[in-house]
Amino acid sequence: MKRLVPLLLLLSACTVGQPAASTPPPVPEISLSAGATEAASPSATDSPSATPSGTGSTSPSPTPSESGSPSPSLTQSGSAGSFRAPGEVLDLNGEVTITVLDSKRATVNGHRGNQVLAMVKTCNVSAASGIELTWDNWVLLGPDSEEYPASTVHGSSEPTPSYPNGEGRLYKPGQCAKGWIVFDVPSGAQLSGVRYMNSLGDSAQWRLSASI
Repeated sequence: MKRLVPLLLLLSACTVGQPAASTPPPVPEISLSAGATEAASPSATDSPSATPSGTGSTSPSPTPSESGSPSPSLTQSGSAGSFRAPGEVLDLNGEVTITVLDSKRATVNGHRGNQVLAMVKTCNVSAASGIELTWDNWVLLGPDSEEYPASTVHGSSEPTPSYPNGEGRLYKPGQCAKGWIVFDVPSGAQLSGVRYMNSLGDSAQWRLSASI
């Protein structure tokens, strides 16, 4: 018995000093910090934008400007052999319009020779400074380049209404004048038309009535 007790005590001491085989080793705990979480998820700035950049998009090519296309001029000049019909309007750059409405032969007391009358209408459309009207810009035309200026005689019974003749009145925008211009022509003179021409070179001519 004395020998068995020390042996048992020795075996006990050896067993206590060693770890139990059935106990698993502790597993280290892993925790994710906030920085590690953000690094794992894709950044909002790294993801492609849903809408294309305005500078990167291709804009359609501009349409040609209408002002670049040629447009016909409103001012038309008469030339030898080219006559407007009565009532056709000469437009001077959108500022003044002029037309011959009618023409006829007549006898005007106080005038010499034979008289031809032309009914002329002029309107100030947008000339802000106003316009003064005169007979000096008008001549009758013959078939062989003859010219018969408007009469400088003031007879005793001028036709009415009479077209203004340098009376100093200025016609403002929106105002028109219409009346007869008297031409003194030689007896038997052949006529082809009536022409307007101003100091700026604007010119046009109209056919006379068939009865002249």
